[in-house]
Amino acid sequence: MGLQSNGLSLEIVGREISGRPVPGKPRRPAGPYLLGLPALLLSSVLLVPIAVTVVQAFRTRDGSFGLGNFAVMSDPAALHAVGNSLAWIAVALGLVAVGFLLALVSYRLPGVSSFLQPALVIPFAVSVLVSGVTFRLIFDPTPERGTVTAVWTSLFGSSPTWLGPGLVWLVLVSAFGWTWLGYVVSLFRAGLDAIPDDVSRTVAAEGVTGWRRLLALELPMLRPITGVVTLTLVIAAVRVFDLVLIVVPGPMQRQADVLGLNWWRATSAGDDPGRTAALGVMLFAIVAAVAVIGVRGLRRRRWAMPVAVVPPDPSLRRPRPSKRVRRIGWTVGFAVGLVWILPAVVLVATALHSPREAGLRGWWSTSGLGFSSFSAAANAGLFRAVLSTLLISFIATAVLLVIAVPTAYLVAWGGLPTWLGRVVTSAFVVLAVTPVQMYAAPLRDAIDAAGLAGSRIALALIHAAAGLPFAVLLLRSAFASAPPVLVAEALQGPARQSAVLATVQRTYRPALVAVAVLEFALVWNDFIVGFLISGAGTTPWSLVLWGEARQFSASGGTVAAAAVVASVVPAVLLLSFWRTVVRGLTIGSRP
Repeated sequence: MGLQSNGLSLEIVGREISGRPVPGKPRRPAGPYLLGLPALLLSSVLLVPIAVTVVQAFRTRDGSFGLGNFAVMSDPAALHAVGNSLAWIAVALGLVAVGFLLALVSYRLPGVSSFLQPALVIPFAVSVLVSGVTFRLIFDPTPERGTVTAVWTSLFGSSPTWLGPGLVWLVLVSAFGWTWLGYVVSLFRAGLDAIPDDVSRTVAAEGVTGWRRLLALELPMLRPITGVVTLTLVIAAVRVFDLVLIVVPGPMQRQADVLGLNWWRATSAGDDPGRTAALGVMLFAIVAAVAVIGVRGLRRRRWAMPVAVVPPDPSLRRPRPSKRVRRIGWTVGFAVGLVWILPAVVLVATALHSPREAGLRGWWSTSGLGFSSFSAAANAGLFRAVLSTLLISFIATAVLLVIAVPTAYLVAWGGLPTWLGRVVTSAFVVLAVTPVQMYAAPLRDAIDAAGLAGSRIALALIHAAAGLPFAVLLLRSAFASAPPVLVAEALQGPARQSAVLATVQRTYRPALVAVAVLEFALVWNDFIVGFLISGAGTTPWSLVLWGEARQFSASGGTVAAAAVVASVVPAVLLLSFWRTVVRGLTIGSRP
């Protein structure tokens, strides 16, 4: 075939088409996939030990594979631990309900949060280990030292043994609730505040009030946040380890045993690795079963109440509450906040007594005031341990951010095939709920074999690997919540990937702050990873506190001082960024 145009001659030579048609597929550039390579390498720090644990659980002593190791669950002690772990799940669900009701009260009574919010944030900032120390001081069985015991004795003449059979659960649940209630209330309150005024006015115009409003509007719109809160609390409850270890006296610990502690005792006693691996797998199965139910709440759902929606009107705002309502809110918030901050006051006041006076008298005594307990904590190596923990926390947080941001972007907007995106997201959900007991033993053995026992860098990488799944899921949710139209327009421009990041920066920035703050606080407050995996050279402050607390009656002042010093950094950090953290946690699941 020849063509001529303006003196230019073109000749086109063709050939006969042969072979069957080949369906066309859009070519996906391989470059974005490289964004996930660091996450894959870091996740292997956990994936390989988890695989080793699973293989050990199903490998019997004769070298074959089967369920023989799971006969350990017929042991009465293991069954008792499983029952206690299930009881902790019920505690977590109850705490979610209480937190929602308190958030609803603060929403209906403006002014409650003014005093209540700081009082709720401070306990969430401190570690569970510090919470256990605080409530052990409050429920000390000696009337001269224990706050509750002193009040009970003055009212009724004698006091029960709070740390004895049965009643020790009251202490444990109180400490757990004091730690987590602020998280629950803050997220629910953020969800309630995010309900559009237009929708609220529509419901009011339809005459929906009281319980009908709660069931028809608020609960359905809070379903995503309810899923996040419930999943977090249940996993925290099933993973309870250090709280029982620090609160319950040694002779009583088996009665309050949970599956994680039962695994630790079996491992420490040198039991068969296959049987201890089976305990870890059972713990994971319980957590995973709860996660499968709770993760459904992570999906965004719209409110679909069949009423006519009132058109938006900027001039219409939520009516300002009357002075009487505001005063009631301030009074309720001040009263609840005062009660909630009391444990922190007990801890600080105890730390301000000398070790001798703290062992003889309660925190309300004016004798023996001073800083000698802090000096005793320093002599025990606290400040060196604090600096070590600071280094570990900084390294873990930096590594996590560098790896999590591109990975979350890849999963959200990186062009992954739909099936692969679902597989990656599901894998991160599984890793996020995996208990430490699933990878602690193989990982500790590998670190010892590599000569890295006591290495701060190794411990920081383990913390970063453990925090990566949650960080990716949170950042992915933030990326995905950006308007798709804006992202599509950005992808069509010459900058492409950088344009997408610039487009959604307002969306993901709060989530980025939330990831950084929570990772730093979690690593700082960690006990179980350092306790089960790290060597003596790392010396996190939590291990120093645990060492001092083993002689609790004789070192209450020193333990309280160490707990106060270790709580300052996360408390200041969370109080400074709490609003941004809450916004980042709820940005992908708001109504």
